[in-house]
Amino acid sequence: MASRVFALLIGIDDYKSGRIWNLEACADDVRRMKQWLIQDLHVPSSNIALLLNSEATRRRIEDTFMSHLVNNPAISQGDALIIYFAGHGSSMSAPRDWCEGNPRHVQVLCPYDHDTKGPEGRVAGISDRSLYAMLGELSAVKGDNITLILDCSFSSQQLAKTAHDRRGVRCTPTEKARKEDLFTGLWRGAIGKKFNGEHGFYQDDIQSHTLLAASKPDEMATEWKEGGRFTQEFLAMKKSIPLHQLKYFELSERLSPAGHVPQHPVCLGQHKGRIIFDGIPFVPDTNFVPVEGDKDGLRLHMGAIHGVVEGTEFSVHSHNRHGSVNPSLDSFRVYEVHPTWSLARRKSINKRGGRGSWARITRWNARTPFRVYTKKTFSSLFRRLFCRPTADDELHGIPVEEGLNIVEVENSTMADISVGVHSRDVRVQTLNHLAPPHRPVLRIEKKDRERSGLILDEAARYHMHLHRTNPENPFRDQIQMELYLVDPQTHGRVGHNLLLGGKAEITRKRGSSYSLILRNHSNTDLWPYLAFMDSNGVDINLLYHPRPSLSLPHLDSGFLKLFVSTSYTSLGILEQSSTPIQPAPPDIIVPRPPQLEHDLQEWDTALVVLNFSDATSSGRLERSA
Repeated sequence: MASRVFALLIGIDDYKSGRIWNLEACADDVRRMKQWLIQDLHVPSSNIALLLNSEATRRRIEDTFMSHLVNNPAISQGDALIIYFAGHGSSMSAPRDWCEGNPRHVQVLCPYDHDTKGPEGRVAGISDRSLYAMLGELSAVKGDNITLILDCSFSSQQLAKTAHDRRGVRCTPTEKARKEDLFTGLWRGAIGKKFNGEHGFYQDDIQSHTLLAASKPDEMATEWKEGGRFTQEFLAMKKSIPLHQLKYFELSERLSPAGHVPQHPVCLGQHKGRIIFDGIPFVPDTNFVPVEGDKDGLRLHMGAIHGVVEGTEFSVHSHNRHGSVNPSLDSFRVYEVHPTWSLARRKSINKRGGRGSWARITRWNARTPFRVYTKKTFSSLFRRLFCRPTADDELHGIPVEEGLNIVEVENSTMADISVGVHSRDVRVQTLNHLAPPHRPVLRIEKKDRERSGLILDEAARYHMHLHRTNPENPFRDQIQMELYLVDPQTHGRVGHNLLLGGKAEITRKRGSSYSLILRNHSNTDLWPYLAFMDSNGVDINLLYHPRPSLSLPHLDSGFLKLFVSTSYTSLGILEQSSTPIQPAPPDIIVPRPPQLEHDLQEWDTALVVLNFSDATSSGRLERSA
């Protein structure tokens, strides 16, 4: 599922006009905002438009606003749209008949070319009237889940005369542009539309968006080298407050930027009672599963079919939302495993823990070893990573999760994966003997320390889920998969079953579709869960489960792994992707109906290999009844 968050981030430190005092931290604030969106809220970088310094001219800002937001076909009604501006604000004397309310001054955002000559006269910024007309147009086509964040201020009349006292203040006087320049630069869509300019950007009754401003209208927004005081506080808040529960007006009340200059953030708009961004980024995280019980013992809604074994450990948390701080409240270890659920007790009886209703696996205690080959140059680093009994082991600065039974081997022919740590990047390649021999190398920039560690963790989990089975094999030879080419016109099956002996050798044809049939030859009703495991990487996608989504991905060479169980559960925890997209919540676990402990539960697996050959596009798998 594509992310439902889009952002336009603007940061200007260096201005074209020599009369404007340059700033120090606006571009860095934008980069930190982007990092938060990508890492915490899982927004793809393609959903974020950045305009820094000389890129952020008035024309470029307006054009990007239209192309990236208003006319973007990827944005649907209700998606969360964020416009962030860090730079100078200013105010100018209002022309006669500028707008309703007869304001004395017009508030403007200062783009890179503010107060300089342009093709149509002097650039008089982006006025409050213009931006509100632009936001009105955006709201009309994409909905009112729009957040305008302004880390700037507009009280230029209060600025000190000396440059020393103006340092660190995100506000500047406008010296050359005149009243008529405001009309020249007015957004075309604002002509003829009502706008009460008495309060400038600070409109409390606005419906098109919600405003988060760094300071009150008569205050100064300030910065230091580390960043704008407002933006710093805003980004620091995510570490201490669960954002998925926070309303806009509560956010502004909790922000209190430190410093010697009074600065009080403001939240305005008719939707300030909403959860920030209307809760869109804070989707359920399938890595969390429900638990129930008391402080001494818990029932975990995961069992053997999920990969849980005796000794599996998990932490307990208060919620299951992405992008919202969620500290561990307690730790438990599994001592009794059933097909779809387990029993666990606290790891420490002496340490007091909190109550939570969601669990996250912290140690799988995997039985199957995950064999890693490293170049001789890095073998000592590998041993330091995996052989020390500490929780903060690293491979040349790359953090790796414990409990995945990772072992080092000396020969690549014995390995499941090879890892090379180079000067600029980490290179990871799967070496699974079941997969085709030629597989791409995943390259992760070395500075992306968190992503590098995540790839290694995902590779180990991929290997664990690929190879684990039920030793009892209760449905041996009773569950069957069949794969057929589909006629594009009739949507009927063409030819014979492509799966022979658990493997399909397929010659790709552009636009081809395939139908997969699952057959249950047992006398027991079974719940099916079908996962595609991409042999070109570490991605695992659920293609079919009891609550299927509407679309299926294009497939390449890999594995189809079928899980079946006699009672419903969720296998959403299996899914992982090497692409940082916002996860979809199609298969969130919900507490199952009460079931007697003596009710018989069974589970099993089946695995087939898909090998696509030639250079054309891969096939598309369709569901078949």
